[in-house]
Amino acid sequence: MRLFALITVMGMCVAANAADTTVNEIWECTIKEGKTMDDVRAANTAWVKFINANVKGGGIGSNILTNRVGNATSGRFMYLDSFPSLESWAIASSATEDNEEGEAITAALREVADCSENSLYEAEKS
Repeated sequence: MRLFALITVMGMCVAANAADTTVNEIWECTIKEGKTMDDVRAANTAWVKFINANVKGGGIGSNILTNRVGNATSGRFMYLDSFPSLESWAIASSATEDNEEGEAITAALREVADCSENSLYEAEKS
């Protein structure tokens, strides 16, 4: 099933104009008890390094969003991951599977936070 989804997404990439768009994934998360934002940053930094080393062309970035104004719920934050194309997102989505280092990085991310929801957006420059 995952292979079918990956093939479908990669097929969609052919139609996309990669020069003017990026793909952004937002994860809504809550930090786990006993963990700190420094723990979150360390785990996320390891993920970014791994993904860029394992996705041809790299160019993948990640930001940690914390609330400064508005509905500030303690312990909530978001990851904003940016990919140069839908194809790179699709490859990155499975890059940690069946890879000892990748699985350890995924485990470290899950150890510091619960991420319950995610959304994928295509961002177009204007």
